[in-house]
Amino acid sequence: MRAAIVIPARDEDVTVGDVVRGARAAMPGARIIVVDDASRDRTAERAGAAGADVLRLPGHAGYAGALRAGYREAITDPLDVLLQMDGDGQHRPHDLPRLADALAGHDLVLGSRFMGPSPGYRIPRLRRAGMAACRWMAREVGGLRLTDPTSGLRAMRPSLAARIADEGFPDGLTETSLMIHLHRAGFRIREIPVIMRAGQGRSMHAGIAGATHLARISWVVMGQAAHRGDEALAPEAPAAPVART
Repeated sequence: MRAAIVIPARDEDVTVGDVVRGARAAMPGARIIVVDDASRDRTAERAGAAGADVLRLPGHAGYAGALRAGYREAITDPLDVLLQMDGDGQHRPHDLPRLADALAGHDLVLGSRFMGPSPGYRIPRLRRAGMAACRWMAREVGGLRLTDPTSGLRAMRPSLAARIADEGFPDGLTETSLMIHLHRAGFRIREIPVIMRAGQGRSMHAGIAGATHLARISWVVMGQAAHRGDEALAPEAPAAPVART
């Protein structure tokens, strides 16, 4: 199986080396691409030392921008599957082969921390409430009964990755509204159970940032509820040029 693993990372030099080594052990033949989102620490150096191909973004592009740059790089090679995981240690590399195998007959597979008896770590109450709101929006607006639409542990067909790489994430969001959009556009989405770990460092969705992000998702989903049927991927800002190491 020809596979690439995209890992967006910003200021994650404590964890990214172990993440890369774990991904290499789980999928020995895969190309591992770490997208260094203008980190202020040694993320790029640690990722490269662990065996990853590193793309250094010249400016902070955010999660969606880093993923898009990674997709663009990954699809330059012939692929059967593109996988993604975070660089903070939350996702377990040994789930990657299961995600890849589950892609048969589907376009996108999410690793869900809520399909089993436990997510694997204690999720803060406000964060859990936000996840519940995203599940409700996916179901009520999109007709999708997903348990974990915010999961960043994914496998997808290269054709889907190429479409996002070319046209961008709708509204620059990678979670619930994207799932609704893809479902309406005819893409086949499924979940498989995984166990996650508490990510190290400060989450990008902690505190006020998390509330703001949820409000942004809610606003976009409200627009989707009001404008059903328009499924063109809305271009976001062009992906920043990258330096390869």
